[in-house]
Amino acid sequence: MGEPAKKIDRRRAPETAARILDAAESLFSLRGYHGVSLRDIATEAEVQVALTHYHFGSKEELFSAVLERRAEEHALGIAGALAEARAVSGSSKERREAVIRAFIMPIVDKSMRGGPGWKNYIRLLALVANMPQEEGFVSPFRSNYDHLIASYVDALHDIHPEMSEGDVHWCFFFFQAMTTHILVESGMLDRQSSGRFKSNDLDAMVDKLVSFVAAGFTGLGAK
Repeated sequence: MGEPAKKIDRRRAPETAARILDAAESLFSLRGYHGVSLRDIATEAEVQVALTHYHFGSKEELFSAVLERRAEEHALGIAGALAEARAVSGSSKERREAVIRAFIMPIVDKSMRGGPGWKNYIRLLALVANMPQEEGFVSPFRSNYDHLIASYVDALHDIHPEMSEGDVHWCFFFFQAMTTHILVESGMLDRQSSGRFKSNDLDAMVDKLVSFVAAGFTGLGAK
């Protein structure tokens, strides 16, 4: 007879699951969904591949778990920033800039000051935002964040009723496109500026991005 099957120590299961999630988050953020296998993740987490199946099932389910793990905290931060921005008074330009800043600042704070896990998560969200959105594994991104985008578009349209809702959507989409490219921290800026500027210096980017995006709204009718 063969040796009896080893039993999983369930007292250590949460720790093992967290190691797998951390490893998956790191690898997915660098290589994307299709560039990572469960074996890669198991190797990074220093566990047997069977444990990735035990805790999470398929790769798609593990990817979903990675996206879900930090989503509630992150979404609440972005929503809270918008609530504060809506309370800002002043000119339409000042209110517009407040809303734009409210969206980017919680993201930058998590990336720059949340630790390596948050850095990986933010980079992963940026990658996911640039994947084909009909893919099933993207669904946690849609369910956790699409309503936030709608609330930001609504806030900007409230500030600028003279703009069509469609043009506000376009403006915010262009803002998202810039943001997701920046958050990947690809190093392109470092190379193209001959080292004068750093892709990972997100704090230095915020004020310039807010001013640039806010000014862009005027090109589509904002007053």
